[in-house]
Amino acid sequence: MPDRKSGPEIFEIDSIQLPEFGKFDLPGGSEVHYLQTAYSPVVRMEIIIDAGRLKEDFPLQSRATAALLKDGSKNFSREQISEIADRTGGSISITAGLEFASILIHCLESQIDKILEIVGDILLYPSYSQKHLRKYIQRRKNRLKEDLSINEVLAYRKLTEELFGPNHPYGYNSTANKYDRISLSTLKEFHQMHYRSGNMKVFLSCQHPLEIGEKLNQLWSNIPAGYTLDNTFETPAIAGGKTEVKAANYAQASIRVGKKLFPRNHPDFAGMYFLNTVLGGFFGSRLTAEVREKQGLTYNVFSTIETFKMGGFFLAGCETKILNVDRVVDLLFLEFEKMRMGLVPDPELQLVKNYLFGFFTSMLDGPVNTMELYKLLITEGGNLESFDSMIEDFRKMDGNALVNLANKYLKTDEMRLVIVR
Repeated sequence: MPDRKSGPEIFEIDSIQLPEFGKFDLPGGSEVHYLQTAYSPVVRMEIIIDAGRLKEDFPLQSRATAALLKDGSKNFSREQISEIADRTGGSISITAGLEFASILIHCLESQIDKILEIVGDILLYPSYSQKHLRKYIQRRKNRLKEDLSINEVLAYRKLTEELFGPNHPYGYNSTANKYDRISLSTLKEFHQMHYRSGNMKVFLSCQHPLEIGEKLNQLWSNIPAGYTLDNTFETPAIAGGKTEVKAANYAQASIRVGKKLFPRNHPDFAGMYFLNTVLGGFFGSRLTAEVREKQGLTYNVFSTIETFKMGGFFLAGCETKILNVDRVVDLLFLEFEKMRMGLVPDPELQLVKNYLFGFFTSMLDGPVNTMELYKLLITEGGNLESFDSMIEDFRKMDGNALVNLANKYLKTDEMRLVIVR
């Protein structure tokens, strides 16, 4: 008879195995990374286009170029695209980040031909009309007005501007004047120059990837070949310091403190990722325990690491009452100093290791999550081996390594502090 009075035995996660991914090339140099699914007839395909801010000649050029793709093409209007997607049970979404544009497709395998026909027309023959550009600019200016009424947005914008510089792709901020200066000709030029097969990667999960690969081969034979290099930018050396920004509203002050770091492929990335988790990267972190739980000064306090192709930065912050700002800043810097001065005890180390192993295991729950993780690795210059290496670095992490990293990257006099109040 089974034992109903005691729960199952708990085991530590001793390995995290990524599934087997396949790869083939399309005409012009595009790579297709695929994950074959066993049962689901659903296709999830994402086309990542290396056509972001690092390739811009004018501010906001890359985002607008991508955003207007969904407003129609030579053979399909915006309304027709929506109607066909609805009728076939599929979806086509287009987004643009700092470094990449993305076309994300969901559909049944039986409907892939029609969806690919639309995607091919969007990529090759976007309509780019003045009417749609005017509407886009107005929408973005309205959104910008809302964003600028949020203190944490003001703090983030100011901090990234100070870390990278106001003219750097990672540092410049959108403004109403910059939106007004976007012209149709610059969008067409950017599309013609950078929407090329050598700048594209495809991430595909479905039951029959090789069959869909044949269809992609036909589509890619029409896409202009070649690739384009990123522009080069100087990043000024940034000293520590403090900047105060007038609040958009006075309900709470926003605090952000940060420092420039490095891309994901840097040898210290795994260690800093672990250190950041200890400091403020999860609900059991030191910042949460001290600033939120013990002192009760904020609802949410955090730290994080953001990585890009050509850099990255460390960021910590929270929102709090205006009267508590100086006290919270002192507590943030005190926790930085504690990381530099004292070893993390073994029980805390094991807690963070268990959290990270569980977190990355959950990221492999199903083909969608798994492909998202794999895409992140590939687009940021990694691979399966770099993931395995990171997990092994987590496993071996000890207190001495964290103290060394903290003394290298968490010096309070090198931090930029932004306070919005």
